Amino acid sequence: MDWLSWVVLGVVQGLTEFIPVSSSGHLVLAQTLLGLRLPGVLLEVTVHVATAAAVVVLFARDIGRMVAAVLRWPLGRAAASAEDPGWRRLAAAIVLATAVTSVIGLSLEPVFRGAFEVPALAAGMLLVTGTVLSLSAKWRRGRRQLLDLGPVDAVWVGLAQGLAILPGISRSGMTIVGGLGRGLAGPSAARFSFLLSLPSILGAAVVELAGSEGFEAALAAGPPAAGLALAFAAAFVSGLAAMILLLRVVRSGHLHRFAWYCWVVGGVSLVWLILG
Repeated sequence: MDWLSWVVLGVVQGLTEFIPVSSSGHLVLAQTLLGLRLPGVLLEVTVHVATAAAVVVLFARDIGRMVAAVLRWPLGRAAASAEDPGWRRLAAAIVLATAVTSVIGLSLEPVFRGAFEVPALAAGMLLVTGTVLSLSAKWRRGRRQLLDLGPVDAVWVGLAQGLAILPGISRSGMTIVGGLGRGLAGPSAARFSFLLSLPSILGAAVVELAGSEGFEAALAAGPPAAGLALAFAAAFVSGLAAMILLLRVVRSGHLHRFAWYCWVVGGVSLVWLILG
């Protein structure tokens, strides 16, 4: 591939990882309608690590406070700050939500795997994503903050994230709207969604490595270091831009506008597949 192809693939991954339009759904439909081939595992892992790095950089302060609060816990109250209990609850909420999603993914793995072979399902699920996003207009006046999260909130958002394993269901859309449905303020729902994406993204990279039969062969052949570096940089920068943009959109209460895009793409794709 030329340098532009590496950059485009990185940008597409960085944007669709966080913009609520379902990267998996677009990938399934693109393979069917456009004949697009899946990239190699080296590229998939590279861009996943890049988007994870973008989350770490943008939310370094939140991550640092969570880690510090957890590490100070065994030292007793004298070593704790006033906000430490809230940061520990947030860390526990991320662990609990991830566990709920993992149980769903492992339990229904054959179903989810088969879903990626049904393009019409991906198109239909984009319509569902649009409907879920439209609910954000109703739930955009929440007042609860990030450190107010509790176990019930974590389970609810974890369930929403579990459904997003289906192609066409947006992970960021489901988790943000899930948080809004629990009364979180828009920016807090978005921050929780992005922090929750970190174990999800890294877990996906590990699964890709574990399930790939061609990874060792790709390494032995000599990975295209320059191309991977370009893809990493593009995914990192576009991922940062996507998160900043989405935070502004959610803060303004306009997340529901993405519903129209999902409805149009899902509806047109479904008609195309049926007629074709």
